[in-house]
Amino acid sequence: MTQKHIFLIGFMGSGKTTVGKLLAEQLQLPFVDSDHWIEERNRKSVNAIFETEGEAFFRDQEWLFLNEAANFDPSVISLGGGLPVIENALELINEIGVSVYLNVSLLTLIQRLKEEREFRPKLKGLSDAEFYPFVEALLSERVQFYKKARLFMPNERNKPGELVEKICKELNKLNFQFFYSSSSDSSIPKKLTFSPSSSLRRK
Repeated sequence: MTQKHIFLIGFMGSGKTTVGKLLAEQLQLPFVDSDHWIEERNRKSVNAIFETEGEAFFRDQEWLFLNEAANFDPSVISLGGGLPVIENALELINEIGVSVYLNVSLLTLIQRLKEEREFRPKLKGLSDAEFYPFVEALLSERVQFYKKARLFMPNERNKPGELVEKICKELNKLNFQFFYSSSSDSSIPKKLTFSPSSSLRRK
């Protein structure tokens, strides 16, 4: 299988950014965060975009990002929690890369997100009484899309470095290869190689 990117998908708080940065470092690939790309393009935070432009505008920006990503050099890409729900998004994700779902239980997500509500536009302003049922309902709505990922990786008890090691081993089983579309040797795919280092095991 010759594809370009490794896409990390999952609910907010599932560890996509932390794991993604380590995975990119291990594979010597660029790390790209879709939210950060949108923030830089619009020169405002995701929270500000939601407040001034609305969620529909933000989803349009996510779709734009995904189409632009098709032209990126091979990268590890962390996607916003709602991006895979966009119509036809997962089909494009799986066409240009391998999708990896970081699966985290509802209880763990609640614990991770309860102090981050003001930094999450979908959670901002929710009371304690509203928070749990809202997260439960949103996760239930999105998980059916996440489960369409090529790889399913539980992220409950693993240290980030341990999870990166497991992801790399699963990618090797798929015979995953990076395809450089913009380089002079674009016709030559580069196979993933992985040798876990002691420093990775400690993270």
